[in-house]
Amino acid sequence: MAAVRTVVVVTAILAASAPAAAWGGQPWTDEDPAGPPERYELGAVGVRAEAEYRAQALYINPLSLNTETERRLNLFDHRLRLGGTVDYDETVLLTLSTDWLDGVLWGDNGQLGLAPEPNSGLNATTRNPNVTRPCIRYRPSRADESEAMRLERQLDPNAYGYALCEADVVSLRHLYAQVNTPVGALRVGRQAVSQGMGVQTGDGNGRQNRFGVGGAGDIVDRIMFATKPLEAFKPKAARNSSEHEGLIVAVAYDKWVSDSVSLFGDDVHQAVVGLQFKQPEFGFGRDLQIVSWYVHRWDSQYATRIHTFGLRAHSRFGDFWTGFDVASNLGTTREVSEAYSLLTGDPVVEQPVRQLGARAVARYDRPRWGAYLELDYASGDEDPQPGTPLSQFRWSEDNNVGLLLFEHIVRFQSARAAAAGVETVRRLGATTFPPERVDTRGAFTGALAVFPQLDVRPHEDVLLRAGVLLAWAPQRLIDPVATLQAEDGTTIEDDLVNFAGGKAGSFYGTELDGRFQWRFVDHFSFDLEGAVLFPGDALQDENGNAVRSVLVQGRTTFYY
Repeated sequence: MAAVRTVVVVTAILAASAPAAAWGGQPWTDEDPAGPPERYELGAVGVRAEAEYRAQALYINPLSLNTETERRLNLFDHRLRLGGTVDYDETVLLTLSTDWLDGVLWGDNGQLGLAPEPNSGLNATTRNPNVTRPCIRYRPSRADESEAMRLERQLDPNAYGYALCEADVVSLRHLYAQVNTPVGALRVGRQAVSQGMGVQTGDGNGRQNRFGVGGAGDIVDRIMFATKPLEAFKPKAARNSSEHEGLIVAVAYDKWVSDSVSLFGDDVHQAVVGLQFKQPEFGFGRDLQIVSWYVHRWDSQYATRIHTFGLRAHSRFGDFWTGFDVASNLGTTREVSEAYSLLTGDPVVEQPVRQLGARAVARYDRPRWGAYLELDYASGDEDPQPGTPLSQFRWSEDNNVGLLLFEHIVRFQSARAAAAGVETVRRLGATTFPPERVDTRGAFTGALAVFPQLDVRPHEDVLLRAGVLLAWAPQRLIDPVATLQAEDGTTIEDDLVNFAGGKAGSFYGTELDGRFQWRFVDHFSFDLEGAVLFPGDALQDENGNAVRSVLVQGRTTFYY
């Protein structure tokens, strides 16, 4: 039976085989669901299934804090998640997870003759919805009076905004097989990078965010082996294969990029070693979990050598729960310099990578109320010159910090700048496109935040949550492409430009967040959330303007 239990051991270290709550819970997440789905037996065959459907309405006014255009965002979208695991005697397993209509807008959207194309040429005669999603793309205007003017506007971030793109009906999240042997478990296929919600990676499973929703998670094509090595030195009767205590070790190989199948030099590889220790009870606390990992990523084409070190730990002490999560990326690469040197004329160099991200949480939970304090950090980079270190750390996109500031405002500003930046380096003949990574996609990056929150539960099925998010930029917030284009002397200090075209600033602003949730029979929930952002100088334009923004969103979620 030791091999049977190994599946849970592997699940606990690097990737989830079912949408269980993160490693038995993490202090910075909601434990939703509280455990894996039930296993149904059909002889020697077992089946675990997951299903979740959510529909969400979102309203933001304004989305652009500095312009007369792009003032509002108003949409309805939805997503269905289907998947599960089939196993033979809990020894050979096959896991599948898919997302259907992820982010697809309600309705029949688009313009006839243009992609994406609606089903009906008349709005008044619409009968069936099509499959479209919102995206940032170039927005033609009356200013495009000639081809030359259009080409010039394509280099301006203000020429980009939300438009419609074709969407996938279904997207594959996970597809992997696993075999449990007496010495450990082997897993092969497309799977979550790590389980739970870390600062750098998140599995995207369940409904873990305290505010807002998650996406597909961080996914990798991987070969992994995990085991409990210390048990081999114990007498057979004393061996413990439980996932709830002891030391677990996992090693993995990841293939991130293949590109040309005729070449080896353009491949990107990754090797992973992870350790986890769990102790359910100890002298003055319980539920101790310590996780550490080392990752090495490399390629030959751009001489990339990145070393990632991470440590996560949390434990409960009565009603008090605390923990931290830290990750750092160290190494060198010339891939960013390859593109940005085309803008500046500087030589291509191997740039040092010096990035750090961290989160610390303390919370106090009672049956009817709870207090929560979160400190978040992600290093930034205010000097984009090709010869300087790359220090911008980016959290997992699934790991929300607040509702509006990072999820939508900075995301929108950075996405417009990224689109114009990609077009700029493309015209210069770049073969790699670092401006694309300027788009944060809602991730927490280049920031230091304090986020106290208060929970009240007037009824076991009702949650009221309020939070105050204050955020600063440890290194001033800049648009790297616009800054490089503005460089005009021996120092770049006086050329720093933010995403709104203003002077680089250090204070993002203050955000007030609120959430109401009602749950019913543990298979349905209704959420109503709101946020108000009072922007700081990091979001102001060249005239010092940035207006207050408001968000309201509501959603229904059905889950089994």
